[in-house]
Amino acid sequence: MNAPRGGSSHYTFRKRGCMPITIPKHEPIKKVYVEMVRQVVESEAKNGEESE
Repeated sequence: MNAPRGGSSHYTFRKRGCMPITIPKHEPIKKVYVEMVRQVVESEAKNGEESE
């Protein structure tokens, strides 16, 4: 995840082959953003299991 620079108020989660997910810097992080990142991570884990 890239930290905000130059006064930005968002973090950017980037994963090769996936669209970037922009997450507001506020606390706490909303559940919808956690679910978006979780889907990306779980889909990669599933793809890794299928290729073995």
